[in-house]
Amino acid sequence: DGNTRDDGTECGFGGCLYNRPESRNDGFTNVAGRLGIEQDIGEGTGYITVGSGFRPPQATELYRLQRAQDVADLHSEELLSLEIGYRGGWWNAAAYAQKTKNFIFRDGAGFNVDDGKTKAWGIEAEAFRTWGSHTFAISGTYAEHKYDFDSNLAGGELIEKGNYVDTAPKWLANGRWMWNPNDWFDSELELNYLGKHYINASNTAEYEGHLVTNLRMRARVNDALAVHARIINLLDEQYADRADFTQFTAEGYRYFPAMPRQFYVGATFSF
Repeated sequence: DGNTRDDGTECGFGGCLYNRPESRNDGFTNVAGRLGIEQDIGEGTGYITVGSGFRPPQATELYRLQRAQDVADLHSEELLSLEIGYRGGWWNAAAYAQKTKNFIFRDGAGFNVDDGKTKAWGIEAEAFRTWGSHTFAISGTYAEHKYDFDSNLAGGELIEKGNYVDTAPKWLANGRWMWNPNDWFDSELELNYLGKHYINASNTAEYEGHLVTNLRMRARVNDALAVHARIINLLDEQYADRADFTQFTAEGYRYFPAMPRQFYVGATFSF
């Protein structure tokens, strides 16, 4: 236990980075539920749902402590949400609002604390129609996720109430064109869009977003054999699976590059 190496010896330069807490038992009891009302409207169904949810602290949040913190007294994150929507024959739409409390984060002293809050609202919609051998489907969402508190984060990064939650884009969309000209061949062209968003909590750095195209095809040779192929990132777009920003490097921006154009071919044999 304490701020030492795993063999019990002392660290120099002000102590070891982490502090091992004494053995103890931690328990969390949470209650969550949903209450909804549905009503047939025309050819679809309208609904209103109120729900609550929770997330207990992770083991690393409770026990991976900085050198000056002996106990992380954390509670479960809690969420309260309201959703209003409509499910139709060929389209669906929903609007929602939610609030969280006990948001767990690392403060300016490097301590794990749970006094954060967030709030969000958004609209989601999807539609699909078929004309002959062609089917078109589109889905998308616009949402605003914001911090609802002020704080100083580890590394000196500032959160101000009203800042957008980092890595939470406002716009997300997906479009698909499916072509099935006969009973032995079908294909799908897919577009995935990720909108521009902040990649740090202080909202000073942004990722521009990306649009990625995928193509999938399948052909049935006979009753036993089918071949399929797909091209992921058809246009060879340079984009990041994940991006963030750190104040501890000269460049600041860090990107986790996605794969370039990829080709896959396979076959399925049934007997």
